Parts: sequence; C-alpha cells; structure tokens
Amino acid sequence: MAETKYGKHLIHGPFTTIAHYTGTSMLAHDGEYDADVCIGLHCLADTRYSAAMPHTHDFHELLCFIGGNPKDITDFGAEIEITLGEEREVHLINSTTVVSIPPGLLHCPLVVKKCDPNRPVSFLEISLTRKWPPMSDSINKMTPKQLAFITADMLEKMPADMAKNISPERLNIIRANKKK
Repeated sequence: MAETKYGKHLIHGPFTTIAHYTGTSMLAHDGEYDADVCIGLHCLADTRYSAAMPHTHDFHELLCFIGGNPKDITDFGAEIEITLGEEREVHLINSTTVVSIPPGLLHCPLVVKKCDPNRPVSFLEISLTRKWPPMSDSINKMTPKQLAFITADMLEKMPADMAKNISPERLNIIRANKKK
C-alpha cells in the first residue's frame, strides 16, 4: 500500500497461532496499536482453552464471548464457566455475553466446559492498558486473601520464567496453599 497521510492507522494483525485456540488469533498485547488498549481475538471450537490462575489487574478488562455465526452472533455453541470475586462466585456463560471486570476484581478460573465444533465461539478480550503485564506482576500485587486461591499445584504448572519473578514472600504463601 502506498504511503498516505492516514495509512499508518490501518494495522494488519498482528496474527499468531496459539495452541489452545482454534486457528489463527489476532493478538496485540505489547503496544502494537499505539493506544491504551490490548486486544486478543480468538476462536473457541473445542475445550482446550482454560485460564486456571486466579488473578487481578490494575485496569478494566472486558471478556466478550460471541457466537461465531456471522449471520446470528447469538448462536452460541458453548458452555463456559468463570469464577469472580473473593467469594468465588461461579457463573455459567451459555449465550453471547460480555464479562466486565473492573480493576482489582479477582477472576478465574475460566474453563470451556463444552464447545460444539460446528458452532464455534469468538472470544474477544479487551484490556484498557497499553501493554499486557506478566502474570507475576498481578500475583505480586495480590492481597494474602486473594493469594489463598492460588494453589501450590497451580504454581507447579506455571512456566518457570513467570514463577521466577514472583516475590519470595508471595511464593511462600502460595506453596502453603492446599489444592482446592
């Protein structure tokens, strides 16, 4: 495309393949859009995806679950559970839904329980931050009460490069937590 005055505002992608999603995702978590927003657009057509680690953010996040039928976005072929708050409220998503997560709200696990491969779901995550922070940043800011929801077995499944950035104090609290 020829250079134009406003051509810089048309951004192709960035696109990537992520193992636990179906097909190609659009993922911008590192300031690619030069705006105070991160987005991820993914397709869920099976039950591979889950976000097990309870966490919080310093920013607002919207998790949009949208029926994948372009002629009827309410045609929703999945059952997804999300846990919210320190009270651990479990909510079932079985229709097109936006989960609005204000700063500081503990959320997850999020688990795709059922998904009809013939009726996939679009998963759009919108986070009002320029760059997506590492999970260790979130864990280091959590209160001891919030940390109680992260178990030692969750820590063991965490990538080593992420776990190494969690403070020793936080690691000791998590290691003492029993499997829930």
